[in-house]
Amino acid sequence: MSIRSQNDGSVVTVTIDRPAKKNALDLGMRIDLARAFEQIKADSSLRAVVLAGAGSDFCAGADVREMGGANIAESMARVEILHRMVRSVVRTDIPVIAAIRGVCVGVGWSLALACDYVIAAPDARFQFAFRQIGLAPDGGAVHLLSQNLGPIRAKALVYSGQMVTGEQAATLGLVSELAPAEDVVARAQRLAAELASAPTLSLRMSKRQFTAAENQTYEEALAAEVLMQPLLVRSEDFREGTAAFKEKRKPKFIGA
Repeated sequence: MSIRSQNDGSVVTVTIDRPAKKNALDLGMRIDLARAFEQIKADSSLRAVVLAGAGSDFCAGADVREMGGANIAESMARVEILHRMVRSVVRTDIPVIAAIRGVCVGVGWSLALACDYVIAAPDARFQFAFRQIGLAPDGGAVHLLSQNLGPIRAKALVYSGQMVTGEQAATLGLVSELAPAEDVVARAQRLAAELASAPTLSLRMSKRQFTAAENQTYEEALAAEVLMQPLLVRSEDFREGTAAFKEKRKPKFIGA
């Protein structure tokens, strides 16, 4: 099986496991990865996710050997499956942390951008090289990159197809944190454990705010808060958080 999920308490690590091909995603893997994240979303016991690649690379994008040869309807179906995969990561309402070593290109980079937090090795290699094979970006790459960089800098990366290192990506604001390659996954799992101990409902609501923000006016954002905060005030974690503050102790959140 080329997509593996391993639970450690309330943290799940999803691994793209095809190291001989730098974890390039074939059609079956895209379906399996989407299913894995859809199952995570349905499991209320899980509170944080790590997305990693097996071996020394994160993901070399879509498997080029499967490209071409299909008719238009078949090609559309394949793209829709790819969209389901990336969308499943975006719509996961608990924190998702990408652990990036080695190559992170094409839709692999789209997957990383779809996560909430990106930890990368300084020498990781990011690239959108669609122009080199005569294709336009997919997996929501332009949208996700523009959202993070703005259109001018996003165009420079897409039009040039240039490779950027983990250090360069961090300078651009596309990587949250740098870590040695050998510690990237472990660091991502430690962060996931920290987030899993946080008030889950609070993080879920915050994530929904970020997701909605790209299409909201300021007044619409305020209106959403009027609905969110009264719900959170009634949560067990709010009661525990305020009690711990008054009692000057560390809170023990249960995610409810």
